[in-house]
Amino acid sequence: MTHAGVTHPLDNTLAPFAGENGHSPLARVSFGPPIGAGWYLASDILADDRTLGEILERFGTRAKTTRPFLQAALLVPYYVKPVASAAVYGLYAGRCVPDVSAENFAVRLDDAGDITAYAFIPRHFATLSSDPATCHPDARSVPDPESLTAWMFDRMIERHLRPLFSLLRARTKLGANVLWAGLAGNCAEALIGLQRAGYFTMEEAIAEKESLLDRGPAPLRDRVSIYPLESGHVRALFMRLEICCQKYLHPDLGKCGYCGLRPVPEQLQLQQSVLDRRVAELERESH
Repeated sequence: MTHAGVTHPLDNTLAPFAGENGHSPLARVSFGPPIGAGWYLASDILADDRTLGEILERFGTRAKTTRPFLQAALLVPYYVKPVASAAVYGLYAGRCVPDVSAENFAVRLDDAGDITAYAFIPRHFATLSSDPATCHPDARSVPDPESLTAWMFDRMIERHLRPLFSLLRARTKLGANVLWAGLAGNCAEALIGLQRAGYFTMEEAIAEKESLLDRGPAPLRDRVSIYPLESGHVRALFMRLEICCQKYLHPDLGKCGYCGLRPVPEQLQLQQSVLDRRVAELERESH
């Protein structure tokens, strides 16, 4: 993650997750005004339907599909993941939640139509009134954890993703259930990441998934489940989305390992084999 400075409160909160590995949703996030070509402001996407159409077409070229329905189904997970991850990591890792509303967010597409970077333009954030970070000029103080969660959902959903989902539905006919299930899944993945980083036990992460999504808008509820699997002495959390993301309709793609279209026994067997392979690789590396 790229920062303008080194002492900002968001650094301590989000930087560990950005550096977790090269596949981290925050690895390509920067703070500050975007520099260079190819950037789209989320506020412009919401204000002008032509901008959304241009992004879908460019991304569709990269994804090898001219169908708006599939363009949206393939684009949305890439777009939503850093937004949801930054918000949820901030809520739990340091009670320092970045403002992820549309006016603060931008995405960058390269010449091939691939999303290569994201930016949170100002470094505004909310934190508890008891936190020393409230003295920072970018901070907004809220009185309690419930207010901090409500502030996060307001910025992430009401001021960004709900209006974006409405535009996508109107333009591409991608179902609302697909969009909201994808967001719920990204929130759950962030909680799994927090558990892996030591912020929760597995049991706490499972309980917190229910608590967090129940505090959000109704369309987030009952979309995703998380659960532990075991291989030898290793336990790890996996998840299931109850609504298919529709990406499997692309001729070059199949169903996700957590897809709700898979029968539960088939899905668990597939996920168990993934965990077994991972454990076997770790054992080989240790010898």
